[in-house]
Amino acid sequence: MGGSVIEKPLAVYLRVSTEKQDLETQKLAIENWLRSRGLSWLDVDYYLEEVESGREDMRPNFRQLWDLVKEGKVRSIVVYELSRLSRRMRTLVDFLYDCSERGIAVYSVRESYFNEWMRDPRARAIIVGLLGILYELERQFISERTKAGLARARAQGKHIGKKPKLSERDILLMRRMLEEGVPIARIARRLGVARSTIYRYMARLGLRRTRHG
Repeated sequence: MGGSVIEKPLAVYLRVSTEKQDLETQKLAIENWLRSRGLSWLDVDYYLEEVESGREDMRPNFRQLWDLVKEGKVRSIVVYELSRLSRRMRTLVDFLYDCSERGIAVYSVRESYFNEWMRDPRARAIIVGLLGILYELERQFISERTKAGLARARAQGKHIGKKPKLSERDILLMRRMLEEGVPIARIARRLGVARSTIYRYMARLGLRRTRHG
């Protein structure tokens, strides 16, 4: 049965774990979903496939997909199921909120109810509103922790520069990556700053990188 018109550019994202190789299952399900809407793989503008390894939310193709969202280069995203985007609720909420904010449709092959909700203007407004509330609560929580860290640094006589290189959102991302044990060099590349900048912010805010394993 056909659904609503799928806007282009269209991206398809697949992820498999090293333990459970179900790539062909996902591809076949997505192919059938596309066919039911009069589409094929030829209509897919961005095909991103990933074998999960290392930290869950530092997957390069997932980050590329998120960059496509932020740069407005995609209008629709198709996944096998929402958990393929991220198993971390915090990351999934942030990603869906960014998509909703930009009017980008996310379609889940297995979770058709989600597609139905997002097609209903009233349901979409509720979902986007809830995502916004969750995002804002998290932003405020991390903002308060950041301010507390800055206040503590000032109390200890540490210099806080007048022109910070990292925005509040950059600091939020840096915190997450540190908590996930991401190497400093990779964090610096992601934020477009020198490693010394990351170390300075860590010292000012009293942050440490979590070591896993």
